[in-house]
Amino acid sequence: MTAPAIILSQPQIGENIGATARAMKNFGLTELRLVAPQCRWPNDRAEALAAGAGDILAAAKVYPDMASGLAGIRLVLATTARDRDTLREILTPESAASRLRDAQSNGVSSAILFGGERAGLSNDELSLADAVITIPTAEFSSLNLGQAVLLLGYEWLKSADRTPASRMRKTIAVPALRQELVELFEHLERELDAGGFFFPAAKKEAMARNIRAMILRSHLSDQEVRTIRGMIVALVKNKYRGPAKTT
Repeated sequence: MTAPAIILSQPQIGENIGATARAMKNFGLTELRLVAPQCRWPNDRAEALAAGAGDILAAAKVYPDMASGLAGIRLVLATTARDRDTLREILTPESAASRLRDAQSNGVSSAILFGGERAGLSNDELSLADAVITIPTAEFSSLNLGQAVLLLGYEWLKSADRTPASRMRKTIAVPALRQELVELFEHLERELDAGGFFFPAAKKEAMARNIRAMILRSHLSDQEVRTIRGMIVALVKNKYRGPAKTT
C-alpha cells in the first residue's frame, strides 16, 4: 500500500518542481510524475529548491501525455481553483485526504493531479479524474504550485496523524526526594502559620494536609522544590523590609 502519486502536468518552472519535491518529502509522499514538462529536465534549479529531497527528483518519471502518466492509477483526484461547467464532485483538501487514505487502506493506487503554472489543468485532463479538489482561499485564489502540493501533502499526513491537539513539552526532570518535600511542607506551613493563614486554628491540620496533597499532585522536581522555597524566602524578606522606596 503506497501513498498517492503526485502528478504535475506541463510544469514550466524548475524551481516549482523542486519545491514540490521538498513538500512531498515533508509529508511522506515519494512518487513524482512529470507529464510533458515545459522546462529542461533534469533541472539544476529544481535540485537547488528541493533542499534534501533530491532522491524524489532522481526517481521522478517523465511521461509524454496525461493518459500515460496515469498508468497503473485507479483513483484520480485533480486540483483546480476554477468553477467548471461539468457536473463533478468537489472535495475540500481534508475530505480528499480522507478519500485517499481509504484507497490506501484498500490497496487502491491513487494520484493527485496538478496543472501547469499558467493555466492549470485542461478540461480534457479534468475529465480523467474521479473528483476535483478545490483549496479554499480568500479573495485571491491563485496558489503557487509548490504551495498547493504542500497544502495537500499536509492534509494527507494529518489524516493519519494521532498527535494530540494540545500537549505540554516534556523535559527530563529528577523527582524531588521525599525529604526535600517534607522540608518544603514545613517551611511553607511555618510561614503560613506566622502570617495567620491557618484560621480557625482547629482546622490547621486538615488545611495543611490539603496543601500537601495539592503540592504532591504537581510531582515537583528537586529544582522546582528549591525554586518554591526561594520564592517563600523572598516573599517573607520583602514583607518585613516593607515596600520599596521610589525616587
